[in-house]
Amino acid sequence: MDQDLVWWTRVVFDGWQSRPGPRHQRIASAVLDAIEQRTVAPGARVPAERRLAESLGVSRGTVVVAFDHLVEAGVVVRRQGAGTSVVGRPPWTRPHPETGVASLLLRRLAADRETIDLSLSVPAGAGHLPAVDWHAGSRAPEGHGLDPRGDLRLRRAIADHLTCRQRLPTGPDEVLVTAGAQQALALLGRALVSRATTVVAGCPTYPGFAAAFLPAQHDVRTVPVDDAGTDPTAIARALHGRGDAVVYVMPTGHNPTGSVMPAARRRAVAEIATTANVTIVEDLALADLVLDGDDVPEPIAARSSNAVVIGSVSKLMWAGVRIGWIRADPRLLDDVARVKVAHDLATSAPAQAVATALLDAIDDEWLAAHRRALAARRDHLLVLIAEQIPAWRARRPSAGLSLWVEIPVARADAFAHVAAAQGVVVAAGSTACLDGRHVGAIRLSFAEPIETLELAVERLASAWESHSVDLATAPREAGA
Repeated sequence: MDQDLVWWTRVVFDGWQSRPGPRHQRIASAVLDAIEQRTVAPGARVPAERRLAESLGVSRGTVVVAFDHLVEAGVVVRRQGAGTSVVGRPPWTRPHPETGVASLLLRRLAADRETIDLSLSVPAGAGHLPAVDWHAGSRAPEGHGLDPRGDLRLRRAIADHLTCRQRLPTGPDEVLVTAGAQQALALLGRALVSRATTVVAGCPTYPGFAAAFLPAQHDVRTVPVDDAGTDPTAIARALHGRGDAVVYVMPTGHNPTGSVMPAARRRAVAEIATTANVTIVEDLALADLVLDGDDVPEPIAARSSNAVVIGSVSKLMWAGVRIGWIRADPRLLDDVARVKVAHDLATSAPAQAVATALLDAIDDEWLAAHRRALAARRDHLLVLIAEQIPAWRARRPSAGLSLWVEIPVARADAFAHVAAAQGVVVAAGSTACLDGRHVGAIRLSFAEPIETLELAVERLASAWESHSVDLATAPREAGA
């Protein structure tokens, strides 16, 4: 048995017998998977059908039928005297074959293939993390591990990170550790917001904001968000005559738009906080991921003592650690700590140890490389969308992990369902909208590897084609 045949048998057809359907369909599905996943490259020669049949323990006719369907599906080609070779990945963005079996085969693969999740604005796995000497950083637990403010070593690491990397001088007594930025919002909502409080937030906004921060049935005043972030003039108008108020902003790496607020707007927001005596909740969860330029802008909290900062390691390092923080005046942290004790007593001690090691391991070289990799993925995703789905309008983010994409539909929720059926999960604009004005958009994470983004856009293009056809035919069908 030659080496090519051995490779095809052991790699391409590994586990083919456990696939669903008749044997010829199982064989064809195995080849389709290998081509789509780039295990087999375009131009690769396929072993002779007779020898494949012997290797797989099936009749030659079974293999012939399998490759007939692959030829019909457009992913392999037979040439007289040259044998069979691979053309390329399945044509998800082009019309499916008219004849039944090949079309069914492609649809079956579409249903069975692994789903790509672009709905989460978090790092894709932990492969990018800096090298950590876990043995050197480990130590036996001390005390009861139930300090509601968090482990002192971690609070020092967070304070150093805020001081050195985010330009916000901070001491450990100004930090309270939380179970992620989501809990930070929830605790502040309990500590800061009453029924009489006016809450002002940009729209669109972080999808988890309302559920975490606002008490049930609480009203929020929305203000516009443009390419320069939240509009401070609109904030001032929304606050007019309001004494008890909280303003939520994400000035660096706004989620979902990726905008970075200019210095003039930051100064204006800080002045509003002082003049109107309102509390600013400044979300810096994505502030480390500035993709254009090397400098992280000075936070609003550096200019206003009325600003409370939240952050986490989820966006920068790994979401599974579930460690966040609140940076505030120690007197406010006393109130927050009482809320936290009632909520969960304290944050997991092992998770805090992991977060401490990760924050201690960050250096300038690692951070710069991480930002470059994300910027390359962002730019590649923008090109893919422009080439394959030109009807979409994607905003180029200056920071963060995701694109905000306007699509020409009244509501994007229906398209999100179609995309999921094609194997890609996206966040519909309704999840980030507080006032109903941004439901015709989707958020796409670009944190995944480039190969994954390429496959995702192929599937999204196919889903968009299908959705557009459905929209075009629906009125005619309704009137029939």
